Amino acid sequence: MAIFRARSSAKINLSLDILERLPNGYHTLSSLVHPVGLWDELELEFHDTNPQIVFHCDNEQLQSDDNLCVRAFKAWRDATGFEGGASIRLKKNIPFGAGLGGGSGNAAAVLQMANAGALHISEDELLPIAAKLGADVPLFLQPTPVLMEGIGEQLTLVNPLEGWVVLLKPHEGFATPAIYRAWDEGQLQSHNGTQALLKVWEQGEVATVAPLLTNDLERAAKLVSPLPGRCIELLDEAGGLGARLSGSGSACFALCSSVVEAREVQSKIELELAKDVLLEGATTFVAPLVARGVELLP
Repeated sequence: MAIFRARSSAKINLSLDILERLPNGYHTLSSLVHPVGLWDELELEFHDTNPQIVFHCDNEQLQSDDNLCVRAFKAWRDATGFEGGASIRLKKNIPFGAGLGGGSGNAAAVLQMANAGALHISEDELLPIAAKLGADVPLFLQPTPVLMEGIGEQLTLVNPLEGWVVLLKPHEGFATPAIYRAWDEGQLQSHNGTQALLKVWEQGEVATVAPLLTNDLERAAKLVSPLPGRCIELLDEAGGLGARLSGSGSACFALCSSVVEAREVQSKIELELAKDVLLEGATTFVAPLVARGVELLP
């Protein structure tokens, strides 16, 4: 039986503008999204004659027959007419409920692994399948960071930024619908920060980009919980640049120009976490900015 391996990255939203609430409840947005080299590891083994899909994750909270990985394989199977099944194994390193896109990246990795076999469809056919699985899934199929617009279906490639990220994830995760509900009920207005960020993007400097990072949902998340405000405060005080909430949270991040700077920021935060009651159980990560969100492995 053919076995394929891949890894899928986290992502951060360097900008996130909420533009309009549609009648169906979705929101149009404009967001510059960048992959981050914090990786989940996946393996897919085809079963040519057995249609069963067996999913195993090393995190019991994600062990489910309705996991997005399973749904991704089913969607690919429906599109290709493949009659067999698969065993899917996921080693989870990216925090979930964090706004880091871990589940979306996992789904994209399954699509790419499934499509790497003898039976495959074109990228143009694969992208609509990805979009039906979730708004963030298509961006992980791209070779570079993206400008995401519409309800996530409009993707424009942009050049990668060189730098490092310090992530701070509270123990508590956030539910995306709750954060969007707080945005709507608070009648908040967009910063419209994406265009300003794009004007300096091609300079490719962390120090130039960082002051222009924005996330509209950060204000909504602060209405729901004190955690984002405290995380951003710690990242700022430790010397991180452009500290922001990622997506709908709960993870926050800051940029650094080098791994040495990032490790220094992380060390300072770890010292504060040891005595911070609000952030008890929080975790930190240091990772590079990377070009693409899914990599097939040998």
